[in-house]
Amino acid sequence: METKLTIGGVEVENPVFFAPLAGVSIAAVRRLFRRLGAAVTHTEMISSAGLLYAGTKTWRMTECTDDEKPLVLQLFTGDADSLCRSAERCLQSRSYAAFSINMACPMPKVHKKGAGSRLLQNPDVAFAMVRALKKFGLPVWPKIRKIVPDGREYRLDTLQFAEGLLAAGADNVTIHGRTPQQRYEGKADKREVVRAARRFEGKITASGDVYAPADVAFYLDNGCAAVLCARGAIADPFMVVHALQVLGYNVRMSHGDPSLEERAEILIGFADDLCRLHGERAALVLLRRFLSGFFRGRAGTAEFKRALASAKDWDSAYGLLRGWRSYFERGFM
Repeated sequence: METKLTIGGVEVENPVFFAPLAGVSIAAVRRLFRRLGAAVTHTEMISSAGLLYAGTKTWRMTECTDDEKPLVLQLFTGDADSLCRSAERCLQSRSYAAFSINMACPMPKVHKKGAGSRLLQNPDVAFAMVRALKKFGLPVWPKIRKIVPDGREYRLDTLQFAEGLLAAGADNVTIHGRTPQQRYEGKADKREVVRAARRFEGKITASGDVYAPADVAFYLDNGCAAVLCARGAIADPFMVVHALQVLGYNVRMSHGDPSLEERAEILIGFADDLCRLHGERAALVLLRRFLSGFFRGRAGTAEFKRALASAKDWDSAYGLLRGWRSYFERGFM
């Protein structure tokens, strides 16, 4: 299957996207998931205030390379003015496929700024943010969570809030199936996401509990325009590959399951990108986090992970990567 799709005003190769994840969705990781077949990547959620008033660290979060595009810039703030000023600053030297407004983060440090899921309690502000951001000419993709009205803090339900965003000009709405109160615990309500997708045909991207190709297929089969892969893709990066195969897309890897050779080649390339783009310290942290997923279920993975955990520096860790075969002789294909 090679037909191009248009989702939320962006032409894409397929409906499988890599999510914005704080501390994870950095350039090297985005490049990795584009290589594995994800059609769209997102930046981490980036503070508008940080872009306007902080230093180099926040600004560097906006950097991108051609290998990770189409890239969606996700911003968080509690007001339309700072949102627009930070977006304008980014567009002066960067290019993106779309804007995402984070209206989903449930963490207190974001909530207390009137941002993230706090916006679900302030629909007028949320809708104004979408209207204001449209002036830049890029598609706008707000991300929200399931909302259960209580007559006090939450006045609108999920579908009413999504309808308001779309009426304000949103090109696509991502819905995560957990409530703000759940944070990242419990199960995502997939039925709530699907209910919105059926109401607003072609306008809803699904998020929540995407751990296997069957989860991707469920959302798409039930009307969602696209699916965000997040924690499930960290646990098994090749879940993206498998999902695309199930959906009938051509994947440039050995049929069935990527071989150990292919996995190791991609891992080493990922390590090179991590070190080159983000420095040795950050590279070592993320490499350890991703390692198990690359060789999930293969004999030798636990020993390899222990060895990497004990590596004192990047040179030692990289040497272990280059010698990956010694840990997987029994499972080598």
